[in-house]
Amino acid sequence: MKAQLPVTILTGFLGSGKTTLLKRILEEEHGLRIGVILNEFGEISIDGELVNMPEGGLMQLNNGCLCCTVREDFERAARQLLQHAQALDYLVVETSGVADPRQVTELFVQRVFHEELRLDGVVTLVDGAEYWRNFQRSQTAAHQIGSADILLLNKVDLIDEAERERILLDLRRYNPAAPCLLTTHAQVPLARILDVHAFRPELWDPRLPDSGTEAHPSHHLEEDGIQSVSFQLQQPLDLGAFRDWLQDLSETVFRAKGVLSVLDEPQRVIFHQVGQRQTLFLERDWDPDEPRLSKIVLIGKGLEPEQLAAGLSRVCGATAAG
Repeated sequence: MKAQLPVTILTGFLGSGKTTLLKRILEEEHGLRIGVILNEFGEISIDGELVNMPEGGLMQLNNGCLCCTVREDFERAARQLLQHAQALDYLVVETSGVADPRQVTELFVQRVFHEELRLDGVVTLVDGAEYWRNFQRSQTAAHQIGSADILLLNKVDLIDEAERERILLDLRRYNPAAPCLLTTHAQVPLARILDVHAFRPELWDPRLPDSGTEAHPSHHLEEDGIQSVSFQLQQPLDLGAFRDWLQDLSETVFRAKGVLSVLDEPQRVIFHQVGQRQTLFLERDWDPDEPRLSKIVLIGKGLEPEQLAAGLSRVCGATAAG
């Protein structure tokens, strides 16, 4: 393995566009052989199913937050990926939407991977349409912005120019140094975010923005009260009824995503919901040897799994197992 393999950390709050950007990175013709470490907060992996990677090039860390509960798993995954993927040119780490990237960054400041890896930069995606609401949902949104070497203000097509300028001004309050690029659907020239030597370890500050205190993200989920609930539905569902169920979810559900098996539809349906915005699209035919299961992950506060499962059973005519 070559020394000093460059690493980019992709972070950003729930639904900001991290996996969309990761897919763009993997699908573009740049000639780089890229390995991925993907962290998801829910028990069921959704993003991992959407990323097409050759076997051995993708490590998934589920059911935990990369900055605290699965941090040791990250170290093991990185070493395992390096051991079994000898021909990599680059490594991309996508954190969960509730992760504070400072603890992962600290691994590189402490030179834990000094012989193998070089942190190239922390890229934080910011959801322009949910910007102010995300600060109300969790203090982690501010920590992700303050940790960035490069900021991407995403979904600018959903906000007007005056709102965009207000957000850009506020971003400077949390991170006056990082360049900020405006994006739609996470479209950004990769030359602006990969192998740019944006991370400067000598300038790295472990203090949280605007606080002057050391970061202790291992407690941030308990403090914020953020949780995830996962379901699997064995019977095909009615898409219209499911969309109505999504629309009726409480505002305490910040993020919903999943892979759906739909009645009379031979293809998998992918859905995303951020706040009250829904996106559903056909992905591909179900493989003959894969079980046709609907997999659903909800992330938010004050979630009641039994009540959510009962609602899914009523509108979908299936038994939800959470």
